[in-house]
Formats: sequence, structure tokens, C-alpha cells
Amino acid sequence: MVPRSSPTRGNPAVSEGRCLILGGRGFIGSALTAEAHRRGWQVTAVGSRNSADVVGGSFDLVINANGNSRKYWAQQHPAEDFDASVRTVARSLQEIRAARYLYLSSSEVYADPSDPQRNAEDTPYDPSRLSPYGFHKYLAELLVRRYAHNWAILRLSGLVGPHLRKNSVYDLLNGRPLHVHPDSEFQFVDTRYLARLAFDLLERGALDRTELNIGGEGVVSVREIASWIGRPLSREEEKRPRTRCELCLERLRRWVDIPATKETVRAFVREWQGKGGAL
Repeated sequence: MVPRSSPTRGNPAVSEGRCLILGGRGFIGSALTAEAHRRGWQVTAVGSRNSADVVGGSFDLVINANGNSRKYWAQQHPAEDFDASVRTVARSLQEIRAARYLYLSSSEVYADPSDPQRNAEDTPYDPSRLSPYGFHKYLAELLVRRYAHNWAILRLSGLVGPHLRKNSVYDLLNGRPLHVHPDSEFQFVDTRYLARLAFDLLERGALDRTELNIGGEGVVSVREIASWIGRPLSREEEKRPRTRCELCLERLRRWVDIPATKETVRAFVREWQGKGGAL
């Protein structure tokens, strides 16, 4: 699904130029890198191993898709997660000049990511109720708002797409044990849709010193995804904690038509199976 109206190419809000993607070879970053190339940007994609190469550089657009994405690891190693998710953002803001800075955050910055009535973008924050993972994403957001010249923050729900290496969909497709109850429910969008959406909104001037929730319309249960795949569920998995994530998408709906979560996941499962998991 694509945005309702075609963006105006060359919009003064953002135009093709030098684009740096931090984490540009990762799960989300690789989709952003491919989309930036398609749109004519001069793209530099770096990861943790070569991030020093861009210190002192100047870019028209910096997209930060870097940082830890493992919630369980952050719970076990909060100090290391602080370094991965907060200190790296601070360094990028200090060491790289960016006309625009787009930070990819998480639904976990909300005290209640399960109820869209309680997680609109202007919902008051309660850092004391956040997990280490969510708290560190919240701190990173504060740094971006304070130090970036022109910034935008995308708070992401669940994701599927090429190079998927974790989450319940990945576990089901690969016969791995679930870490959540089968009746857990999530929103999902495809990383390729996310990449198109991000650049479309940048070109329209919709991402100007703002936060925006990103997710699919509606939720899908892990049990339903398992039924599509034909993957049986174990008794142990029925004992896992139940969780839910559904972000408020009212602000996003003003700009785009949002794809349905169930259609997104079913299409990805078919694609994965059709390629024998080589996606």
C-alpha cells in the first residue's frame, strides 16, 4: 500500500543529496538504504565496524536505524544497552553534521503500548514505568529533540521484511520456540513499506520536528500466524507471558493509507515460503 497522493519530488523540505544511514546494513537499515538509492540519494551506509569513517562528515539527511533492538538483552544488560542505544546517538549528534536527522525509535517509549487510547504521540511520559529498553529509547529521543537541527522521530511497532532475524514471526517460520503466549497480539508493517513511507513523508514536509507512530491497521495474534504456517504450538509456549502492542495511528492516517497488519504478515509468510526462507 502506498501513500494517498504522490509526493512532490524536489520539495524544498527535502531533496536528493548526501544521505547517511547509521545501521544501514541491518534489518531496517538495509531497506532504507535500498530505497534511498532508488530515489537518487548519494548514500553512505555504515554499521558499528566502520562508523568512525563518517566522523566529521556533513550530510543533508542522517537516518539513525542503529542501536540495540533486543528487549530481553536490554533487561539483562542495562548498562551495555545504554551504550548501544543512548551513547551512540549522542555521539552521532555530536560528531556528524546533519541538515535533517531522522531517528527510528520504538513503541516501548510508551508506558502502555497495548492501548491506542493511551499511546498517541502527545501522551505524557512516565519514565518510571518503562523497561530499560524503553527508557533508553526515550533518553535517545530527548537527545535528538535537544541537539538535532531539524529532526523527526518514528516510533515503530512490529516489522517483517527481508533479512528478518528475530520476533515471533521469525520464530514461527524457523521452528524456534516462542517467547510470548500464542494469544499475544501485534501490529506489523513491512520494512520496504516503512522505507517508502519515510522518504515519501520527508519529501512532503510531514516530518519536521515531529514524532510519528508507525504500525499496521489492526493486530494479529501469534496463534493466527502459526495457523497460516501450519506450525503446532507446544504446551510450554501456552505458558508464556501474554503481551500486546497496538499504537495509536491517528496522526499517520492524516497522511497515508495504512496497510492492514494481517495482509502484511500473510504476504510476507507467502514470500518467505516461496523463497525457501532465503529472503
